[in-house]
Amino acid sequence: MTKKRYLEGNFFEGYSLLGIICGLPDFRATHFINQYASVDFKKKENFSLSQETKVTFSWYFFRNEELRRDYYLIQNKNNTEILLPALHNFDYLLLMYGNISAQYMGKLLAALRKMPYVTAVFEQDLNTLKNGDLLIEKNELHALKQGIQ
Repeated sequence: MTKKRYLEGNFFEGYSLLGIICGLPDFRATHFINQYASVDFKKKENFSLSQETKVTFSWYFFRNEELRRDYYLIQNKNNTEILLPALHNFDYLLLMYGNISAQYMGKLLAALRKMPYVTAVFEQDLNTLKNGDLLIEKNELHALKQGIQ
């Protein structure tokens, strides 16, 4: 009988997630995030966790080539629909991939909290988030469809 071997590792390694409470429409919130966080999000094709649903959520992307970081701004609420019900309090999710130091995260949180119309910004633990793995998997597939590699 052959033995099965499994790879051990952290599925979420390299990923960070922020939840943003901001009552602005996505294009206005993105404008302010670009200003305050020194990023340059560009709107791409809308995003959904399942292909069966017709409800989609705005999806923005920015890549910092120099620091090798990818940023994804995902709308969490679209009218009455919620992308991740476990994070129903947040209007937007900022998913980041790359070398995100604690110092940079502190500066980013401070910058986003100074943004107009932002009520709160909190770092989320992907290890405890229900459907966190699904979010990352679908986000990576969506990025590939957009030609982002």
